[in-house]
Amino acid sequence: MKDSILKKAVRMVTNNFGLKILAVIVSCGLWVVVDNINDPVEEQRFYNVPVDIINADLVTNEGKVYDVLDGTDMVNVTVKGKRSVLSYISKEDIRAIADMAELTFMNTVGIRVSSTRSNSELDFRTNIDSVKLSIENIAQKQIPINVSTSGEPAAGYVVGGVKPSQNVVRVSGPESLIDQIDHIDAVANIDGYSSDIDTSVELKLYDAANNEIKNSSIKKNISTVNVTVTILATKIVPLSFVVPDEPATGYVVNGEPVSMPETVTIAGRSSILDGVSRITISDPALSVEGRTENMTTIINVKKYLPSGVQFADSSFGGNVNVTVGIEQLVTKDLEIPARNFAASNKPENLKLTLHEVDGQNYYTIRISGIKSAVESVNAVNVVGVVDMDALLEKTGLTEWVAGVYQGEIIFNLPDNVRLAQPYLMTVVLEAVEADDNTDNDNQ
Repeated sequence: MKDSILKKAVRMVTNNFGLKILAVIVSCGLWVVVDNINDPVEEQRFYNVPVDIINADLVTNEGKVYDVLDGTDMVNVTVKGKRSVLSYISKEDIRAIADMAELTFMNTVGIRVSSTRSNSELDFRTNIDSVKLSIENIAQKQIPINVSTSGEPAAGYVVGGVKPSQNVVRVSGPESLIDQIDHIDAVANIDGYSSDIDTSVELKLYDAANNEIKNSSIKKNISTVNVTVTILATKIVPLSFVVPDEPATGYVVNGEPVSMPETVTIAGRSSILDGVSRITISDPALSVEGRTENMTTIINVKKYLPSGVQFADSSFGGNVNVTVGIEQLVTKDLEIPARNFAASNKPENLKLTLHEVDGQNYYTIRISGIKSAVESVNAVNVVGVVDMDALLEKTGLTEWVAGVYQGEIIFNLPDNVRLAQPYLMTVVLEAVEADDNTDNDNQ
């Protein structure tokens, strides 16, 4: 039973199948024709259409400038019209205009919308009706450029100087904005550099709170500046001080003057720094004439830097504290063993005798200096030598002959210990007899 019903349904569908298909096609075509004949009215929306402001010179010619508020120079436009017309319109065909000739006392300008293709059969609506403006007097100002650097140069190098190609920027714009500008910065990046830099740097505007000011209404005569950064090598060198005179009688300068700091870090070209091992200072402030106690003074060592050299730390002005130690002289008598005396460069074929120590146990001298230095001298370690070459030159002889001579004794004393007076040694030179077995390697 079910099979017979199914067969009847199939025959009904397939009977005159071609005619049925044709009927469907014709019906669709008729619907399209009827629909086109009716040409229904539809709407189409276009977003973010820019508003062209015309006749702006009516404002700018009066020495004023305007700024659009709240983004009202961008609108969404709804176009209503027949489908046949709308189908040919794109966003590029929509034009929104605000004419400054229609400026109201509330500083608004109405927006008119049209199409470059067809307008008579279209209706336009916008999400806002007018452009809102802020109108102010134009202000101008010249502002110095603050040039600086960011980052750190390579290890062992410092910034020697920063120089812009131009020092001043001219800005103009709405008075309220120009009044906010406190300074203009140009910051060059020097991170990792070990040689000079020449680069173009963007200029940025800031208010007094150091907040950046960004506004297209502000015009600058230049937007970038060329900045040259000098990169210098560095070197740590000691300070050396020269005391120009002597303290009071019976007193002496105790050692080298001591400074705080003891060293400075200098900067310059490597070729110059290679020739600098220390900074030597000879300043009138180091005078100790007539003094009997330590002296401390402040000296600015900047003027003693060699040409082409500067301090690596630009914040260091060069002032150092210098202390010159002054101590009273003390004296001490030393009994030097006679065996510690000798003559150097002894003449051959002549017997040499040092008269004052011949057959003696010791020879007494007096030394002076600061207490600690004098007390550190051990007489057993002091050696006295008569230089026979120097003595020969002093006598004016060309060669030694037998006789008696007076030669100065040179002692191996520390640098900070002095002889209370010069000491002379009598040198006796005698001819050596052929059968004389006397040892001439004496004393």
